[in-house]
Amino acid sequence: MRFLLILLFSVTFKLFPTYGYVPWSQDPAGALKSLFLPSLALAIPGIAVVIRYLRNTLLDQSRMDYVRTARSKGLRERSIMYRHILRNSLIPVLTIVGLLIADTLGGSIVVENVFALPGLGNLLITSIGTRDLPLLQTLVLYIAVIVVLINFAVDILYKAIDPRIRLKR
Repeated sequence: MRFLLILLFSVTFKLFPTYGYVPWSQDPAGALKSLFLPSLALAIPGIAVVIRYLRNTLLDQSRMDYVRTARSKGLRERSIMYRHILRNSLIPVLTIVGLLIADTLGGSIVVENVFALPGLGNLLITSIGTRDLPLLQTLVLYIAVIVVLINFAVDILYKAIDPRIRLKR
């Protein structure tokens, strides 16, 4: 997919640079252009998964008895969708989003190498190539801490979305 983006947007239409990075201090427009394709390459697979999962959970929730009861009470469809169906559908979708954010950290390693961007992924590959074990251990620990913090934030957001969820000690 990454190579298709390069072929389509860089080679065919010549809209974005094929690889490299322009610092924000030199040219903000050039920095946006150099980051557009890598961002797209990281976002498209995740967006597809989230949309598919959200659609399925919305359909499952719309068939529930409480939705039928809300309709029979005469509530507006908009109110039913946002206050009942969407709110209950967000909990499983939030789990998927947390996992996808952690997966994006791993995918960024590949994207940084394909698009020749400086970043943690490039530094990780360089540390493997030079056998710099202390740097490699630090980067792996850093990524692991980020994944744990993302999962913790998802657990906290569960409580914000659904007040019925209790955080036990």
